[in-house]
Amino acid sequence: MTRSRRSPNLTSERVAAIVEVIRAWEGRLTWPALIKSVAKKMHCNYTRQALFNQELIRVAYETYRASNKEGSPGSGRPVSAALRAALDRSKRLELALAEAQKRESLLLEQFVRWAYNAGTRGLTVDFLNQPLPPTNRLGNRQSRR
Repeated sequence: MTRSRRSPNLTSERVAAIVEVIRAWEGRLTWPALIKSVAKKMHCNYTRQALFNQELIRVAYETYRASNKEGSPGSGRPVSAALRAALDRSKRLELALAEAQKRESLLLEQFVRWAYNAGTRGLTVDFLNQPLPPTNRLGNRQSRR
């Protein structure tokens, strides 16, 4: 019995490549179809759970699914290559904007949660707005004076 190899960790470059796969997707998007497409493109198998745990992938997937439900029905008329390219670019940019807006709302929710937790611990705004300490680039070495 051969032991299957573990796929490489999802680095930021791999996550970005998977998000691009989602943005370029044509048709109905499902987790199994995405997993097959990623395996074909990147030559490694990831589980739905591994992909879902990455916020950028999850937001791109949910945004694509939401925009595809609203989907505009095609007119059935032939379209020039230049117009098709412009429409595809427009669709990708709209998806990227929707993803950015979703990430922004998630960050705002996180900020509200942090503000509430800081308030319950008695931390003041002045304390939270203190500047960071200077970086000690010399490490633990003593200064020579």
